[in-house]
Parts: sequence; C-alpha cells; structure tokens
Amino acid sequence: MKCFEEKMSYPQFLKYLVPSVLTMIFLSFYTTIDGFFVSRYAGSDALAGINIVIPITCIIFGTAVMFATGSAAIIGEKMGQKREQEANEIFTFIAIVLLILSLVFTIGGILFLKPICIFLGSSERLMEHVIPYAFVIFLGAVPMSFKLFFEYLVRTDGRSQIGMVMSLAGLTLNVVFDYIFVVVFRMGTFGAAWGTFLSITVSMIIGLLYFLKYSQIRFCKPNVNWKVLLKSCTNGSSEMLTELSTGITTFLFNIIIMKYFGEDGVAAVTIIMYIYYFFISFYMGIAVATAPVVSYNYGAQNYGKIKETTRYSFITIAISSVLILAVSYIYGKDIIHLFVGDGNVFSLTWDGLKLFSTVFVFIGLNVFLSGYFTALGNGFISAIISLLRSLFLVVIFILVLPKLIGVSGVWLTMPMSEAVTIFIAIYLYRTYGKHFMKEK
Repeated sequence: MKCFEEKMSYPQFLKYLVPSVLTMIFLSFYTTIDGFFVSRYAGSDALAGINIVIPITCIIFGTAVMFATGSAAIIGEKMGQKREQEANEIFTFIAIVLLILSLVFTIGGILFLKPICIFLGSSERLMEHVIPYAFVIFLGAVPMSFKLFFEYLVRTDGRSQIGMVMSLAGLTLNVVFDYIFVVVFRMGTFGAAWGTFLSITVSMIIGLLYFLKYSQIRFCKPNVNWKVLLKSCTNGSSEMLTELSTGITTFLFNIIIMKYFGEDGVAAVTIIMYIYYFFISFYMGIAVATAPVVSYNYGAQNYGKIKETTRYSFITIAISSVLILAVSYIYGKDIIHLFVGDGNVFSLTWDGLKLFSTVFVFIGLNVFLSGYFTALGNGFISAIISLLRSLFLVVIFILVLPKLIGVSGVWLTMPMSEAVTIFIAIYLYRTYGKHFMKEK
C-alpha cells in the first residue's frame, strides 16, 4: 500500500490516475461499441432499441457499484488499520450477497421480459430489436456485476493496473465479437448483446483469478455481518443512484423525445448519451482512483495525504473540463458521424449536443465530491449530491423546461441540474469535507 501513503508530485499523481481513467473509458465503450456496430449494420432503429434497454444495464451496474464502492471504503479503512482478516471477511460476504441478487435479477428479468420492455417505452416498431438485446443483458447480470465489482476492488488492493487489463481485454473482445456477430452473421442487437456478454465474462474471469491467487484481499470463510452490509449499501448508495438515475434520465428522455421526433429522436438521444458516457468516464476515473487513497488514509489518520489528493484532483478536473468542452464543440460533428451519416438523425443529434455539452463544465466536480464523501464513509452527504444532480433536479427540469422553451429544454436538463448542484456540493465540501481534519 505504499502508493497510498507516499507523497506524490503532480506528474506522479497524473501517472497514478492513468490506469483508473483508462479503465472507466474502456467500460464506457461497451455499450458504445454495440451502438456503433448496430447503427452501421442494422440501422437507426436497432440503435434506438439498444437505448431502450440502457435502464436495465444501469440497474445491474448500479447495484454492483453500490456494493463495490460502499464495501471498498470499509475494506480500505480496515486495511489502513492493519485489520486484514476483517477486510477479507467483508469482501467475501459482500461478494456472496451480490451473487444472490444478480441471480434473482436474471430470473425475474427473463420471466417478465416483454412487459419490462413495454414499460421502458419500446414501440412496436422497435420491439424486434429491444427484446433480444434485453434478454441477453438479463442473462449476463452475474458477469456484468462481478466485472465491475472486481474492477473497483483491485484499486482498493492497490493494483489499479489489473482493472485496466480487465477492461482492455473485455473491450478488445467486445469489438471482435460484435464484428463477428453483427457484421459477419448479421445478428443485429441479439449479436451485439452476445458480444457484450462474452467479453464481459472473460473480463470477470480475469478479476476472479486475481482475487483467488494474487491479491492481498482474499476470499475466506465469510462472517455474516448485516451491519456491514447496511453500511456498504448506504455508503455506496450515491454511486448506485448515479447509475440508476442515468437509466431514469434515459427513460424520461426517450419518452419525451419520442413525442417530438419519434424513433429518430430516440436514436439522437442514444448518440448523445454515448458521448456523455465517454467524457464522464474521465471524471469517474479520477473519483475511483482517489477513493481508496482517501479511505485508506482516513483509517490511518494521515490527513495530509488526503489534502494532497483532493488538491491535485481539483486541478485535474478544472483542466479536463475545459478540454472536454472544447473537444465536444470542435469534434462533435465528427463523433456523431461515427454512428450515422448526414440526415435527420444527424441534425437532431448535433442540435442537441451543442446545448447538452455545457454539462461538462460542472459535472466533474460533482462526481468527484460525491465519490470523496463515499470514501470518507459519509454516504449521506454523498447521496445528497448524487440525488440532486442525477435524479431530483433532472426530473424537475425535464418536466418543466420543455414546456417553457420546447425541445431545447430536454437538452438543457442535465446542464442545469449539474450547475445547480455544484453550488450545493461546494458548500457541503467546505462545511463537512474538511471538518474531520480539523477535529482530529
């Protein structure tokens, strides 16, 4: 755990961030790759069909992230206190709970597949693309959950490069499998889903082998501890809400945009959300890389290291926010053309992206501060930030703004939500984020 304790220069900090940032970028590409192949070789309706299923993947990822981040903060604190056996027992117990919930989700999803797809907003025209994709996604709940769980926990073990290997291997295989199933065999969304399923399964197996043979955090005889489970859930609830709210936002966007532009509008939303997932992965990478450093040093009461980490993070977020905003405006058209050619979907997407891109000015700090409070074990403050930016304000603005200014209000919903949240997040950080350092 030397990398968690030693002082770093800013260049060393950036080098430390690279594996985690790349891991999150690779993770963001999984659905994007499916969208790229199906839009090119199965049409815009197939692309819209994938977007209808996004809330399902958000629930799977949200549950996994909740257990991963919530337990990682506890495990990291135990490791900082040199209580390794307790850390191992918590790790094993949480893994078993996640396995049970994932299996239940798979069974329930398959049994009620069509009603779920209808509820998510699929039209009859899109149903032929939605049902096959959703079926395989439900089938893959276990490997999806544990791929994400292991990627977070290897960082707590001080081996973020293993998470990068997992994601890179999965990403590469996803491209290969999607090409085979979608391009060669013309299996449409069904083939894209199987490409994701198989690639994620391989990635999960890499993580499983690591924790079975090489990690400091090991599987052992679990200690059933409901208090730890509850704390993991509450502590990781903000990250879960972030994932779930992405699904809720996508669901609401689909419903409202369908009224304005029909299936072409849903395809436009899909492309914009792909761009959003890609760019937000930079901020997520910073948050997940710094979280184990914060939780470990909080347990070790090394508050100077926490101050150093937050200072470097703020600098990095400020710089990257400017760069990401510039890239989205300068290269936005080129990125959209990766999915569709000139036409109605392209025009709708570009018009929306020009307004939506302002979200990148605010979102980085909000994501980081939410993860920061989770790492400190303050799930309540973290949840406040996440609920505001990704659920409460989103629902309010998406219901109000389109009525006031038309379709532009849909694209401005998330920028407005993040802009309002950032003032509250900064206040919470200044009030509670440094408070423990002063007291101790």
